[in-house]
Amino acid sequence: RRLFGTRGPQVVAFASGREACGRTTLIVQTAAALAEAGHAVVIVDENPGPDNAIAAFGMTARSDLLQAVRGERSLRQVTVSAAPLIRIVPATRAAREPAAAAPGVRGRLGSCLRELSRGAAYVLVDCAHQRPGHLSPLALAARHMAIVVAAQGAAITHAYALIKKLARERRRTGEFQIAITRARSEEEARAIFQNMRRVAAEHLDVRLAYRGAARGPVTDHL
Repeated sequence: RRLFGTRGPQVVAFASGREACGRTTLIVQTAAALAEAGHAVVIVDENPGPDNAIAAFGMTARSDLLQAVRGERSLRQVTVSAAPLIRIVPATRAAREPAAAAPGVRGRLGSCLRELSRGAAYVLVDCAHQRPGHLSPLALAARHMAIVVAAQGAAITHAYALIKKLARERRRTGEFQIAITRARSEEEARAIFQNMRRVAAEHLDVRLAYRGAARGPVTDHL
């Protein structure tokens, strides 16, 4: 659980129950806002899609964190300076590598992540969309978990299923942060959250905390 160490940056994993929820856009906007406020940010980019975080900055990944873990690349070669105070660590292969869960590999992965996040105030993990409820060791190591929920019936259902899976099978307890995207109004976003919180309180031993809403289209409002 503590790949990132007990002290250092605030580490937040952003996950969603399905793709096309505006998760990556929200992460990029959050990183830009934090950097504008003077905070150094590292984005761990697990997203394998063409619209991932590194593409949002008009760049292309040439290396992957897995190569640094294996000793094939240096950490400097893996890290991409995307903007002032924003660094991106491409981690698509590291997130998908089954061996990443092995104790020895996890140790090397943790060392790399601690080195890469040195000097950062925040580390934001864009979680890869894998099988329902399955997140990478990087994501599960984050202290905070933000679930991005699009204001659509199927997206809400998948988001709740993800929370249920993490709470019951991954033994993750405590609090999940909820961010609603593509809501038509703040009232709609809060209504969606209240319904999710009520169901979670009745059936799961977890707390849901409302962290805000990004109205649709996401790029027009944070």
